[in-house]
Amino acid sequence: MHASKLDAVATLVREAMEIVVFSGAGLSADSGIPTFRDDASGLWKQVDPDEVASVQGFQRNPRVVWDWLRQLKKLVDQRQPNEGHHALARLERLCAAKQLTIITQNIDGYHSRAGNQRVLEIHGTIHRVRCHQRCGYLADWQQSVPAAPSCPSCPHCGAPTRPDLVLFGEMLDEEVFAAATTSSLTADLFFCVGTSFTVQPAALLPLWAKRSGATVVEVNPQPTQLSDSADYSFRSGASPFFSALCAKLAAQQR
Repeated sequence: MHASKLDAVATLVREAMEIVVFSGAGLSADSGIPTFRDDASGLWKQVDPDEVASVQGFQRNPRVVWDWLRQLKKLVDQRQPNEGHHALARLERLCAAKQLTIITQNIDGYHSRAGNQRVLEIHGTIHRVRCHQRCGYLADWQQSVPAAPSCPSCPHCGAPTRPDLVLFGEMLDEEVFAAATTSSLTADLFFCVGTSFTVQPAALLPLWAKRSGATVVEVNPQPTQLSDSADYSFRSGASPFFSALCAKLAAQQR
């Protein structure tokens, strides 16, 4: 990792008052959660994403979607936040006098489990269940989902329930995305971690942040569509980068 570039980013962290970290599937891949495009576990193999992870698939056959999402929930529960998640929680503690916001495309809840306080889950979470018709019913998965294969019904209106996450073909939650947009537009420093920037409109957030004056730092093992626009681009995973950044910041605070 280039020492002078890391020094420069550490200086930016010290000077910033509002910091955003935008995370994607590459961050949780280190925990063993497969990405849609690079699945080594088999979760995405031999399934049609349109059948198991789209709103159209849910409307056609909600039981098939539930069966697949149960597998995903089991995998998420079996895995743990990785060093990248824990390093980001340490970064928040080191920046206690600042506002640090996590905007994540991930649905696993690992940022909160690791200790980050302000987390905006723009694609929802696997840990809650809601009414598909949005009648207002919302519940914790563990309290509301039977273990046996089934498609639970909403206790309020009788419509099917489903995990409170954004399926392919659905719009993002307006309130959550508005909060993410506001944080991006007011950020001084915007980190992008483990995302390929192919999913819209989330991929626009770092560009909006840059146009509003933020310094954009990309952290990804491979070049992405953002690389040419980022002010700093590190070919690194989240774990080594943020661990090194936190160690540098902690040493400077002594």
